[in-house]
Amino acid sequence: MKNILFFCCLLISVAVQSQSNIQLSGIILGDDNKAVDLAQVSLLQQSDSTFVKSEFTDQDGTFILTNLETGQYFLQVNMIGYDEYQESISLTENTSNVSIPAIQLTANAALLDEVTVTAKLPFVERKIDRTVINPDALIANAGSDALEVLERAPGIMLDNNGEILLKGRSGVQVFINDKPSYLSGTELENYLRALPSGSIKQIEIMDNPPAKYEAAGNAGVINIIIKRNTLRGFYGNTALSYRRSRYNSSNNSLNLNYNKNKVSLYTNVFAGFYNSFQNLFINRFTRNEAGELTEIFNQNSFNERSGEYINAKIGLDYYVTDATALGLSYKNVTQPGTRKVDNTSFVSDADGNLIQRVVADNIDNSTFQSSLYNFYINHNLDTLGSNISFDADYVKYVSGNDQVFKNFGFNNQDELFYEDRINGDIPSTIEIYAAKTDYSKPLGSKSRFEAGLKTAFTKTDNEAIYTQTIDDVTKPDYNLSNRFLYDEWINAAYVNYNTSIGKLEIQAGLRAESTKLTGEQLGNVEREGSRFTRTYNSLFPTFYTSIPLDSAGVHSMNFSYGRRIDRPYFQDLNPFIRPLDRFTFYSGNPNLLPTFSHNLSLSHSYKGFLNTTLSYAQTTDGINETLEIVDGIYYSRPGNIGSSTSLTLSVSANFDVNKWYSINSYVETANLTYKSELYTEQLNSSGIYYFLSANNSFQLGKTWKASFGARYISDVVAAQLLIKSYFVANMGVQKKIFDGKGNLRLAVDDIFYTRRGNGIINNLRLTDADWNSKYDSQRVTLTFSYNFGKPTSTKQKYNSSGSDSEQQRVRG
Repeated sequence: MKNILFFCCLLISVAVQSQSNIQLSGIILGDDNKAVDLAQVSLLQQSDSTFVKSEFTDQDGTFILTNLETGQYFLQVNMIGYDEYQESISLTENTSNVSIPAIQLTANAALLDEVTVTAKLPFVERKIDRTVINPDALIANAGSDALEVLERAPGIMLDNNGEILLKGRSGVQVFINDKPSYLSGTELENYLRALPSGSIKQIEIMDNPPAKYEAAGNAGVINIIIKRNTLRGFYGNTALSYRRSRYNSSNNSLNLNYNKNKVSLYTNVFAGFYNSFQNLFINRFTRNEAGELTEIFNQNSFNERSGEYINAKIGLDYYVTDATALGLSYKNVTQPGTRKVDNTSFVSDADGNLIQRVVADNIDNSTFQSSLYNFYINHNLDTLGSNISFDADYVKYVSGNDQVFKNFGFNNQDELFYEDRINGDIPSTIEIYAAKTDYSKPLGSKSRFEAGLKTAFTKTDNEAIYTQTIDDVTKPDYNLSNRFLYDEWINAAYVNYNTSIGKLEIQAGLRAESTKLTGEQLGNVEREGSRFTRTYNSLFPTFYTSIPLDSAGVHSMNFSYGRRIDRPYFQDLNPFIRPLDRFTFYSGNPNLLPTFSHNLSLSHSYKGFLNTTLSYAQTTDGINETLEIVDGIYYSRPGNIGSSTSLTLSVSANFDVNKWYSINSYVETANLTYKSELYTEQLNSSGIYYFLSANNSFQLGKTWKASFGARYISDVVAAQLLIKSYFVANMGVQKKIFDGKGNLRLAVDDIFYTRRGNGIINNLRLTDADWNSKYDSQRVTLTFSYNFGKPTSTKQKYNSSGSDSEQQRVRG
């Protein structure tokens, strides 16, 4: 503890030292005087043309290069279809904020007439604490949606339930512009499918996020950076899509912006409907103590999900002065849905003779609504980059489920011998109050100090009211009915310091979090209530280092370490039991503990296009789906796995075969181990998996693009489960229309309908079990997107939110 205090005091003492810092900004225009988006602006040493720093222009053509030293430089601008531009720049000690006149590029007719994909924009960039993906550098991303862009990013994959995995690990936090996506589950999937790829500037993948970010997220953070909509005037964009598979679905978006003088108004609307299915087969084989087969259980569940959604946000930014901005925003998500399950179960003896058949007809009508109110103030303390900000959030989630479960039992003569109906009313309310403040100060041209505080209070109220009807007599079901109250208060503080010593870059941070929680199960007339209280304090250090191995920057190495926490979803703490049929129940687990992990990573980059990473993670109390059989009843609930490790080797490469054809490939292999006491059994599982993906991009003339991609993942051990391998292939073609303002894209997912969800369930007492399932994964999607309006100049929006990780813990 003394060492930690010394470390904090050292960073704070360094922070008070004031040194010079230089910022260079400007705007890039085409020969038609229109802003040039995504031009690469680079700064080179005049003495030996050594690369110093680069940035890409925003939609308004502006760029900012920060943390520069005094010296003589070349400023170089590169963009497809234009001649390279270069001028001399002199930065002296007397300058702090240099704004250069507008740079006008000259079109190169020869380059415009020929097919070329020789842009300077790299697909993958390695920074000291994150990997940066530039979606526009991959032709396959043109005209697609954000979810497709994520799947093409190295190390990211989606499981069969739509959960985002990073290097095979769950517990990923998804942020938009350095703030939470506010969504999870189906809501997050719908949002990402409605978000056009053309609106994404970069994707930041952080296995070990710096101390500024919440420590939540066992596998790390994925931060999607949206292109800044900060131009003066009125403008916007829209995207409309129609998806056809077995059913129909649609995801649509509209973004409007109006900026004038000191006021900026904006609204974003995402709306659509969805329909999907899962056809699930489960097989269980029960044995006696002697290992002899005694019973066979076969079950088929056909799940249909449908619903509508609207996700709308409206915001106001007011720029009090050039240094101070404040704003208000309101966001609402409404998503009603229906889930229908037709379930048939067969129970047979060891010889396969039918004992009974149970038919279950289940309907779950759900409602979900969330409201987010945000206030922020952001102030630049000087022209050198010192900044302080404050954010406050209030979030409320209200959901409800109206459930009807009908069970019919038939004997081996197909005679009805049992019938009942269970009705459930499941209201739930979650409220989050959060506030945070962040401080940042550059220390000369090579160092930066950051610090911040955060507090968040979460209050949940969940109730389950069940009745059972037998022979037209309805009674309360006290085995399923209950009420669960849960309160949680988290306080956090962090410091972070980044500096360069010659070519060596170092970053270190420390985040402290204190958590206090209480849970109360109120019980009922037949079941006694219970209450628990927990308090835990944790430190989360982070450390990064990066160094080029040669003067030309051909080879470079990065190392990172971080400690992380993954808290349970609020709904997973709810102990209520939800029936599927007489043999299968799902429930939460109020005894869930938070997950802690240590993550290390060592990576090598060759010329920026070939990247190799070796990473290791050690996890305690990981949260996984667990399965238990008690008296022939199958219970599925989240549970803690005592310890697990993952050792992962990954290689990504992006290269041009010729001017019109490029390949982006990724290979990953990992060794996973799990050890834990699991109900009556001892879990000791391990395995090696392989993941391969390749995306082929084709530039077919000036306005046509095409892509073909494929992914394969081998068998994967996931605690108690062995998830079987699958292969999937996708393709798409895109056409620019309306002078480049519009795009039309046709995409086909799972061309050969090979994506499956099959697996084996291990560690069930005296039971062998497996499952097989098909999804609505083969689909054709037609998407139209269009940009409109006449923006003129810029004001930068501040990205705000004080309830980051708490909102990520609400399931959609």
